[in-house]
Amino acid sequence: MKLLTHIFASARKNTLLITALTLMSCTSVAMAQSVQVRLIDANGEPIKDAVIELFSEDNAEVVSVKYHEAKIDQIDKEFVPGVTIIVAGGSVSFPNGDDILHHVYSFSTAKTFDTPLYGRDDNNQYRETFDKPGVVEIGCNIHDWMLAYIYVGESDKMAISNAQGIAAIAELPAGEYRLKIWHARLSDSEGYVQTITVGENSLTELTVELQLARDRRIRRAPSSNRRRYR
Repeated sequence: MKLLTHIFASARKNTLLITALTLMSCTSVAMAQSVQVRLIDANGEPIKDAVIELFSEDNAEVVSVKYHEAKIDQIDKEFVPGVTIIVAGGSVSFPNGDDILHHVYSFSTAKTFDTPLYGRDDNNQYRETFDKPGVVEIGCNIHDWMLAYIYVGESDKMAISNAQGIAAIAELPAGEYRLKIWHARLSDSEGYVQTITVGENSLTELTVELQLARDRRIRRAPSSNRRRYR
């Protein structure tokens, strides 16, 4: 009888210990340091597809595997997604999801490349590595309106704003960071930069207003009967 009592007591003690550890783990996750940036334009409207990146002395070198590989598809004569983030040294593949030919290229300072004209059956072999931080603008030689951007970051502390203009980065060490913001229509080509402090066990929230230039993208051409290229 004493043996059974001891077994039940030990089991209860272990259960309480596991529960306590679980609660501690949940609390740790909930209270982890994170940054949330709300991006708006001059009219107070949310800005989608802006990139935020955080820099500090502690995360100057990338140690994780985040954002080392990405994919930009070509669907209905558009690049999908329109904005992609990778770390320097990462690579991007360019599958062709259309039943027509595409030709991807870039003349950007951060990366210049040029693929052959290729179709859906040839898409697995086209992949580019991006070693230099910066913004790479890509287009299609056949469809002038096709445009997308690859933001090549120096760190893996990056995020893209959603339709509500919100970009968030979690699991950050507490400390001081340099916040950089980029958008394709940002008036300042160097991007927006400010210093922020991330406190212990806290969510750092801020709202940033960006001055955006007019959208000067080429208008999409009407449908054509030349199915091979258009």
